[in-house]
Amino acid sequence: MKYILVLFSVFLYGQNVPLTVKISSIVANDSLPKRRIYSINYQVENNTNHEVQFFLKPTSLIAQAASSLTLFTVYKMYRNGVFDAMDGPFYEKRYAEQDEIHDIHDQQAPQNKKFIAEVVDKINKIKKEYLENYRAKGGASTDEAWIYKNQSLLQTVITLQPHEVKNFTITTSWWRNRYFKIEDNEFYLNENDKFEMQLALILNKSDRKEALSEVEYSQIKNNPNFIEGTFLSNLAEISFN
Repeated sequence: MKYILVLFSVFLYGQNVPLTVKISSIVANDSLPKRRIYSINYQVENNTNHEVQFFLKPTSLIAQAASSLTLFTVYKMYRNGVFDAMDGPFYEKRYAEQDEIHDIHDQQAPQNKKFIAEVVDKINKIKKEYLENYRAKGGASTDEAWIYKNQSLLQTVITLQPHEVKNFTITTSWWRNRYFKIEDNEFYLNENDKFEMQLALILNKSDRKEALSEVEYSQIKNNPNFIEGTFLSNLAEISFN
């Protein structure tokens, strides 16, 4: 039902779709032996004469099959012109250095232990900054887990001025595995098939109540320029050869 409501909200805009999403390019980098790095460059344009806002983590990626209530940019894969509901081959990353840590063979080597410790320290500092920022603004909650969720969500608000275009780049990796299995579903990336990617912004504000204060939720929910809806990009070819 939630997904139907999101689609319905787009329908209500009629011909005046507030956002246009366009993949500009997909660039592959084969400098690493184990994985191919892709830079997915895309833009989001505000088609309206007024400011719009929405929740989104524009440089993170997740498959449509795993995208329930996501804040990430969603990707859909097409094989030989037909939609393929694969959960992969790209996966959600909780932090930017996740792939780099996975590349490390000897995590006990001094230089590698230092790098991992720096990443952990960076994550902890972000959490501390969120708590301090919340308290500095007079926040009353003492639930640190909720405060982190609240501040993390508010950090994802994107604002576009009338007719403004913003460019984003998603960096993701394919670990060169042609066969992968998710639960009971099996997928194979045949090198002779043509693959295309489509991006979807599945924007939602109505189901964010648990991560917002009552005042924040009321302001966002009642703001017609804080938009919801599903907005699809063009198709762009992506190579697994």
